[in-house]
Amino acid sequence: MNKSIIFVIMGVCGSGKTTVAGKLSKEIHCSYRDADNFHSEENKKKMASGYPLTDEDRIPWLLAIYGYIKSLSDSNTPGIVTCSALKRKYRDILVFGEDALRKEHAGTQENGCPVLFVYLKGSPTLISARLKERKGHFMPAELLQSQIDILEEPDEFERHVTVDIDCSVDTIVSSIIKHIK
Repeated sequence: MNKSIIFVIMGVCGSGKTTVAGKLSKEIHCSYRDADNFHSEENKKKMASGYPLTDEDRIPWLLAIYGYIKSLSDSNTPGIVTCSALKRKYRDILVFGEDALRKEHAGTQENGCPVLFVYLKGSPTLISARLKERKGHFMPAELLQSQIDILEEPDEFERHVTVDIDCSVDTIVSSIIKHIK
């Protein structure tokens, strides 16, 4: 495995990002940070009140996550971070930082931070059922549809692996590890 790769575990709320990232970090012995820790208190309050974030709300959050990814990349340290990364332009910010906002990147991930997006994909029915069981999170289940509505799945121009979440966490993590070997 390339030691400097940074995994971004992505998907809509309730897809299992935190659970998968925690298990994967133990399996491959690297650190991980949850994107929720990069949100401003204003963003958390907005979501807790049932309002979806706008692009304007998300940009400072994405840039903060990029800063973490860049610090890992600069120190050639592997790591994992969770992030919904719902749109291609959000993922570009995670790879290129502010250059993505100015469209000053060459358009391929090869010129940015060494990120592998791990897209946790599942049916809205499965994810909705999971969200109804979740306790103590600021993101209400009612916002799931707003995330599904803006989701742009990774395409062939992005370094990614798509994993079906309709299986055990161990199976999901094994699938990710199998892909990177």
